[in-house]
Amino acid sequence: MGWRLRAIGQPSAALVLALCIVSVVLRVYWVVHHSTVLDENGSEYARIAENLLRHGTYRGLFEGPELMFPPLFPVLLALGSLFTGSVDSAARLIPLLAGVLLVPTAFALARLMYGLRVALGVAALTALHPVLIDLSSTAYSEGIYLLLMFAGLYWALRALDSGNRTHTVFCGTLFGLAYLTRPEALVYPVVVLAAMLSKDLRSGLASRCAVRALCLFVPIAVVAAPYVAYLSIQTGGLRFEGKGIMNYTIGERRNVGIPYHEAALGIGPNLSEDGPQLSPNRFIATAHQVPSIRQVAKYWAQSARRNKTTVWDLLLAPQFGSILAIALIALGLFRRPWRGRRAVQEGVLIGVVLGHLFLLLGLHGVLFRYFFPILAIWLLWVAKGIEEAAQWGVGTARRALGLCRSPARWADIGIRCLLIAILLLQALWGMRWGPLEDQGPKTVLLKEVGTWLAHYRPGSKRVMTLRPQIAYYSGGMLLLMPAAAAPLVLRYVHLKHPDFIVLLEDYGSIATYLKQWLDEGIPDEAATLIYRAGSSHEGVAIYEWRE
Repeated sequence: MGWRLRAIGQPSAALVLALCIVSVVLRVYWVVHHSTVLDENGSEYARIAENLLRHGTYRGLFEGPELMFPPLFPVLLALGSLFTGSVDSAARLIPLLAGVLLVPTAFALARLMYGLRVALGVAALTALHPVLIDLSSTAYSEGIYLLLMFAGLYWALRALDSGNRTHTVFCGTLFGLAYLTRPEALVYPVVVLAAMLSKDLRSGLASRCAVRALCLFVPIAVVAAPYVAYLSIQTGGLRFEGKGIMNYTIGERRNVGIPYHEAALGIGPNLSEDGPQLSPNRFIATAHQVPSIRQVAKYWAQSARRNKTTVWDLLLAPQFGSILAIALIALGLFRRPWRGRRAVQEGVLIGVVLGHLFLLLGLHGVLFRYFFPILAIWLLWVAKGIEEAAQWGVGTARRALGLCRSPARWADIGIRCLLIAILLLQALWGMRWGPLEDQGPKTVLLKEVGTWLAHYRPGSKRVMTLRPQIAYYSGGMLLLMPAAAAPLVLRYVHLKHPDFIVLLEDYGSIATYLKQWLDEGIPDEAATLIYRAGSSHEGVAIYEWRE
């Protein structure tokens, strides 16, 4: 991308470089001061990476071959650990690098679509946005995903402009890598292909459609084939992702009124694991019944009714810029009529956003981090709206107040900086409840407990708890505790044969037996208390289970 920076002029190139440096400083500071303990997903990715390095197997914290999480992020963690010395450190370095690289990538995409001035605004928003800074310190796959998504969209729009097959191959390769990070990336090539077909048919070049489709999808197929083959072998049928059937089952259970934790972690009276998350890999491998299109449509409609309020509230959240951002987006998108090139480009971005919203509405549960791809594109449109607002403000001032060129230039800069500052302050205020990965005393305690358990019994062990971090830091395999009545849970524990049970006071709301066991002890002779942190009515307790 260096040749593009040289082509934009020395002051602008210096400003982009300065923003990249600022993004590095902010992200490094945040990583150093707010990244002590991996979260649930980070623990799973880190364990997969460790098993790849030590045993050459694709396994995570749960029993059986890993079928939930795609491989690119753990592979990057494994490679990064060769330089950092540990997977834990790589889980901080890789997202940080992805966050820094997102700044010039977003700049390049915005410059291609809207020009230099908008691109500088996008670079500033991307470098300084509190949510993206926080994301760069977390062991979430979304950091890598956003970088690959923007890079793929950049080459997609280049390919739409030029018709160059090489650009299309680059686009397909990046989308294939994005799929290996998060399977929903398969939405992108469909949207891009539709844009290519629309442009070719309008230009009378329909014969070129097949070649362009091959250039787009062959690289995706080549990159994705090993993972698809792995999933298909493990599940006994053609599969492109693992979690879909598990999420569908949890969503179906929620749609009939079952509370979330019971829908995910419930057990039946015969000890059947009705909640798919209790043994997710086994559930995915054995769930051969694929719902029909009619069943999926009905499920989506029911889930959308449940999720629509949450989705709308999150889109209006301060982290997204609230009403101000929506007003700027409307201004940026619709103040000027679209010509053919811009109509195609905006169609691609709108298609990607609508595709993500469609998927979000159909989920069994909606989390803020699922909105990050929308937030990234949101910032492109917001920056375009800032450009239009600045031009309108300066033009009005020059005509109404008679400002000459120099004051008008400063007014232009002032409007842009003011709007960017307001948006960033809104986002910072929206994060007042804490970072994406909580690093408070209770979270730090999870690492301490896991480390203590690793020293108490080195090597492999089966740890039953509700916090994956404890199993990860103890070097053990994770068994999740079910949401059910206490007598049924005890029978289930005997069935699963854990080595240790770790009880946490902050999970008493999931099932009443958890608080009761923490306060009064586990009512079974097989359980022996070996560790307690906090008072008798709070904290953590570890029981060794011997049968």
